[in-house]
Amino acid sequence: MSDWNEETADWYADKYGEYPTNRLGVALLELEPDVDILDVGCGTAAALREAATSVVSGRLVGVDPVARMLEIARERSNSHPEGHRIELVLGTADRLPVQDEGFDIVLAFDSMDHWPDRDAGLREIVRVLKPLGRLVVVKDGDIPGSPRARSEITSCCERQGLRELRFEDVREGDVRFAFWIFSKPAS
Repeated sequence: MSDWNEETADWYADKYGEYPTNRLGVALLELEPDVDILDVGCGTAAALREAATSVVSGRLVGVDPVARMLEIARERSNSHPEGHRIELVLGTADRLPVQDEGFDIVLAFDSMDHWPDRDAGLREIVRVLKPLGRLVVVKDGDIPGSPRARSEITSCCERQGLRELRFEDVREGDVRFAFWIFSKPAS
């Protein structure tokens, strides 16, 4: 993430911080009120704010490696009715500053391409997921039209022991994204 700084964080937040994939991706999950969610590369915390309307008693934690991005996420969460429940932590995908097996769901919404080491990030996600926990990956763009790109994400997750449960090519208006759910084994 060395190419990210205060300026690029502000640019990203203005251009993509409330991108519809956050709302649409969370809506596809049909969240239970007590699930614990970790968002890796949470950006402005838009997905967590969306989840907060359904997840009323679970934990909502966002991790991002850019301090300015977390400042923006805090600012935006402060104006959300449930924003006070969102915990934001500085950290990277390959060294998540959270406990082992602490989360039912880990979100990776358009963040995997920014991880310095995708395999290391996925190993960390496996570490922090509870048994049978789910990794939810959203990747913006024409992934469903590219079998190679789809296969690359699936293969990376499967190498770390995650099993693909669901894949969708999601379209709404001019927004198109790939949506995966992977599961951690029971033991």
